[in-house]
Amino acid sequence: MKKIMFFTLLTLLIFGIVATPAYCQDVERKSYKSTGRAEAFIIDLLIARPIGIAACVVGAAGLVATAPFAATSGSGEQAIDAFLREPGEYTFMRPLGQFD
Repeated sequence: MKKIMFFTLLTLLIFGIVATPAYCQDVERKSYKSTGRAEAFIIDLLIARPIGIAACVVGAAGLVATAPFAATSGSGEQAIDAFLREPGEYTFMRPLGQFD
């Protein structure tokens, strides 16, 4: 009986957490919320930049692995652009919060 009660309460708790955002009301927006800049800064800082750093590391490893093939085919500059320059510019040169 206790097990059934536990799972029933747990299920109600989960449904309550999931359904709560549906009952939220739209509150008065402040200026930084209307532009979405604060959220973009946080998402960029906590998610996009670390992923970009990881892409730079993976790109460097990929460049090392494909360097002999790129050198023999004459596409070394294209490989450097694809593996290092593009992820590096996205991660380190792009303004914070701008995803374009």
